[in-house]
Parts: sequence; structure tokens; C-alpha cells
Amino acid sequence: MQDDYTTLEDVVRAQYANVFWTHKIQEKQAEIYEFRHKLFSWINIISASLTSAGIISIVFVDQFWIKLVSAIVSFVTTTMSALLATFDYKNLAKSNKTAATKLVCYRNELLSMLGRIRIKEKTAKELFDEFENLQSSIHEAYQDAPNTTNRAVAKAGKTINESKDGTYSDEEIDRLLPDTLKRRNIK
Repeated sequence: MQDDYTTLEDVVRAQYANVFWTHKIQEKQAEIYEFRHKLFSWINIISASLTSAGIISIVFVDQFWIKLVSAIVSFVTTTMSALLATFDYKNLAKSNKTAATKLVCYRNELLSMLGRIRIKEKTAKELFDEFENLQSSIHEAYQDAPNTTNRAVAKAGKTINESKDGTYSDEEIDRLLPDTLKRRNIK
């Protein structure tokens, strides 16, 4: 039979995994929006420049193909401007980054709580009460978090599972610590 600390640890570990994933999904969604904003902005700048060049060319050269290309490029410029105005990708990315930042803080608090559970810093009941308070804050962060897409979920999965993002070997951690805090003697 499991003791109360083990049961609590299992629950906190599950919440840690949920927060870890949600944090990474929010990050990836922000990256998607940032990419779209940059891409559409560059397309808009280039097409606006080409439209201006086309209009100037029409003044000096009266050829149908210049008029046609200018009209098409002008349509692209209008479409990109409408997309950028309708979907404020820059602010959408900012919202996702804000949510990710909040979640990484909660992830770190859960990690700390796992340590406190492991060393039995307080009674299991006291630690559970702390976890309940933390969990309420996490649920508020979830409610405030902007929506994400399946593409962001897939990118997060690839980052976590293939790149092992967020995991470090003892050797990697030891390289970052002073000698007195290292677990292994590495050179």
C-alpha cells in the first residue's frame, strides 16, 4: 500500500507533466504566430514596393503585362494588409508567450514541491494543502491561456520527445555547477 507522500508525489508529478506540456505548447504557438507575422509583413513590404514600381513603370511604359502584374501585386498587398490587420499575429504571439512564462513559473514551483515531498519537509497533509493552492493558480492560468492549434501540439511533442527539451543528464547539470555542488567528478 502506498503511503500518503507517495500518493501526493504521484499527483504532483502528473500535474508537473501537464504543466510542462502546456508550457511547451504555448511556446510553440507563439513561434508559429511570430513566423506568420514576419512572413506576411515581408510579403506585404515586398509587394507594396513592387506595386509602387509597377505604377511608376506604367507612367513611362504603357504595356498591358505591366498593368496586369501591377494589379496582381496590388491585390497581394491588399490581401496581406487585410491579413495582418485581421489576425494580429504579433499580439497573439505575445499572449502565448505570457501564458508560457506563467506556466514555466508554476512548473518550477511543482518541481520544488516534488523535492519537498521527497524530503518530507512537512506532513503530507500540509504539503497537499500547498499543492491545492498551487493547483488553483495553475487552473486560473489555464483559463487565461490563449487557444493553441494542433500544429503547436505536434511541434511541442517533437521538441519534448525527440529533442528531449527540458531534460538534462547529471553530466550536463554538473558542467553548469561549481565543483562543490557537482554530483560526479567530471573534467
